[in-house]
Amino acid sequence: MPRRAPVPIRAGRAAEEAGRSAMAVDGPSVAMLAYPGAGSFDYVTVNEIFGVDYSYRFGSWYRTRTCAIDAGQVELDGGVTVSAPYGLAEAEAADLLVVPGWTREHEVPPQPLLATLRRAHRRGARIMSICTGAFILGHAGLLDHRRVTTHWATAPLLAALFPAATVDPRALFVDDRGVLTAAGMSAGMDLALHVVRGDYGADAAAALARRLVLAGYRSGGQAQFIDAPLGSPPGDPLPELLEWMRGHLHQPLSLRSLGERVHMSPRTLARHFHRLTGMSAHQWLTRERVFAAQRMLEAGDEPIGRIATRTGIGSTANLRHTFRRELGVSPQAYRARFRARRAPTGTA
Repeated sequence: MPRRAPVPIRAGRAAEEAGRSAMAVDGPSVAMLAYPGAGSFDYVTVNEIFGVDYSYRFGSWYRTRTCAIDAGQVELDGGVTVSAPYGLAEAEAADLLVVPGWTREHEVPPQPLLATLRRAHRRGARIMSICTGAFILGHAGLLDHRRVTTHWATAPLLAALFPAATVDPRALFVDDRGVLTAAGMSAGMDLALHVVRGDYGADAAAALARRLVLAGYRSGGQAQFIDAPLGSPPGDPLPELLEWMRGHLHQPLSLRSLGERVHMSPRTLARHFHRLTGMSAHQWLTRERVFAAQRMLEAGDEPIGRIATRTGIGSTANLRHTFRRELGVSPQAYRARFRARRAPTGTA
């Protein structure tokens, strides 16, 4: 077949409307890494979250720049070209570096790119890969002794090449101590929303998901996309159970009581739960309860103890411990942090 002519795209829109272009975007700095053969879908979709100026909605937003080994035009896969005005020195100084898919999994990526990622990581920057971009992180030595993911079809190769990593082929994304990895393509959007959730709050992530017609958080893992036998069979009661659990977070939910609802033993339910979600029931409940508490803290001045009760976390002390473990901040600090970022009136 004849090769398609390259399709140029803008590396990052400054605003959705010209009147918004002058607004401040003084949030975390992001480097979108562009290199020959990088996954164009990975790049373009995640750039829709980080590269568009949503400061008019959320008060501030990411300062995103496209960076390449050599500044200039870069052809991604599929004949898509992007303009990369900045080199790797700019990327190395960013708060978050985004690595699209690496379409040459059996090849070693360029050494300047690997060195930039290592130095940025040592400095404390977050490193985020999408799909097979995890192979670049592996060659940079950033996956060792971490739980990571990639597209399920290439997960065995990733595990073989980097045996010091724990590769989870079921997860849509994994955030492990500043190294963030996402499964194939659309899971990069899930991970980007996870980053937004941490930087700007659960309400901001939910509003942006609605704006982009995305699910705020997909409850399943890659199991739902793998050919067989990991998908949910017809009539599986687990998806409905998950929705019921979200509406009853304030109740004590044990494996035994949940199993009785779906007529399963605790052991059978635990196995099915991990198959569908990629995590234990306890881990899933903790995540959902933290999400609910985040929304309540962002929305108003409800007492911390009341939020702990309403979300099923139990007590102020438990909520404080859970927040510090899961988010690295106290509930009080979280509320103060996002009160200043309350969105102006309007719809996203």
